[in-house]
Amino acid sequence: MKHIISVLALLVLVTGAYGTTYYVSTSGSDSNPGTQAQPWATLQKAVDTIANGDTILVMPGTYVGCRIRYGGASGAPKTLAAQTAGTVLVNAPGALCRRPSDIEVISDDFGSTPTPYWTIEGLEVALAPKWGIDGILANNLTIRNCVAHNNGQAANCTGLFSAYGNGVLIENSTSYSNAEHGIYVNNSADNGVLRRNVCYSNGGLGVHMNGDKSMGGDGIMSNWLVEKNICYNNGSNGFDGDGVNYTLWRNNLAYDNVSKGIHLCAVNGATNPAYDKVYNNTLISQVGAYYPLTFYKGSGKIKLGGNNNSVMNNILYHYEITNNMRGSIMYVSSWMSTFQSNYNVVVDRFAVDDNKTKYTLAQWRSTWGKDMNSTLCLDASLIFIDDVNHNFHLKSTSPAINAGTTLADVTDDIEGEARPQGGGYDCGCYEDF
Repeated sequence: MKHIISVLALLVLVTGAYGTTYYVSTSGSDSNPGTQAQPWATLQKAVDTIANGDTILVMPGTYVGCRIRYGGASGAPKTLAAQTAGTVLVNAPGALCRRPSDIEVISDDFGSTPTPYWTIEGLEVALAPKWGIDGILANNLTIRNCVAHNNGQAANCTGLFSAYGNGVLIENSTSYSNAEHGIYVNNSADNGVLRRNVCYSNGGLGVHMNGDKSMGGDGIMSNWLVEKNICYNNGSNGFDGDGVNYTLWRNNLAYDNVSKGIHLCAVNGATNPAYDKVYNNTLISQVGAYYPLTFYKGSGKIKLGGNNNSVMNNILYHYEITNNMRGSIMYVSSWMSTFQSNYNVVVDRFAVDDNKTKYTLAQWRSTWGKDMNSTLCLDASLIFIDDVNHNFHLKSTSPAINAGTTLADVTDDIEGEARPQGGGYDCGCYEDF
């Protein structure tokens, strides 16, 4: 909480340097000037009124949502923030919401005009008929320190959603118990960041990234950074990248998800995964779940991609490898020539081509030349301090310590601890110190 409040204080100081701060209160009036002494009553009045660079601070209370129709500008974003994080609940759409979601960043009924440069910070959004926070063509949208839960129950929709938006940043937010996914970014959006979010107990995926060619655009999501997120107890995969390439997945933690930890594929997207880097993640599959890390080739029309993917310094653990569908990595045989996989902590099964052929680690090495320096461990209690109670920090005697290799793309761990702390990089999202 101290971290969240300090971020908001910094936000006010920075925005105050070039904009005006306005206020909304449950005891206010939309006839007021929006000052702290005379605040507005509704979010809609506030977002319709402020100018580029201005900030709206929402005082504690429960509110209906709003439809943000007018964008900010580069260097002068507009901001909608809780005055104190965790004290503002938005639990129903506003009168102008069309989708309907609690907070919509959508310029018009068809979502055809961009609504760029908005920051939404410190709000709790819940019980929306569809999406909690919903951005369409909202380029450079920032969602920070927000909580989304129990949204989309009647329409199978997501907590935090953004489509067609380039430069999206979602960080330090929590999304849980939504009918569909925790976070969903899609439709040919590039250059985004998903950082330090927690997604759990959602009906579908924890984090879903979907190029989705059928909805227009090029169907490819490129140049994303997905780091330091935690996804657990979701109804499908922890993380899913469909049509995603040139993306860095680092220092993420996934456990207790129904299916996979990270799944990279081409189902709705226009390209197979290419130039994706999966570095220093801890991906754990429980009994009955699928491979912690999977790559799946798109079927039907031939899709490009599938080349130059890299998997390094991860812990890829499965509690059950006696079953036919369990192991550490599933890849695609026709992509192997450019696939780099090494210095991981693994169990003794790998597979290719949607599990058609399976290998022990020794066979994986002799057949494909992969994971030549990886570490085999079949007992999670040897790796983690307390895996039963979900403490996935490394035990002092863990085989993951110093088992990785130096990676220029990874300089710290999920908690911000510098790497390395010892003689070399540790595997997984936590660096022992």
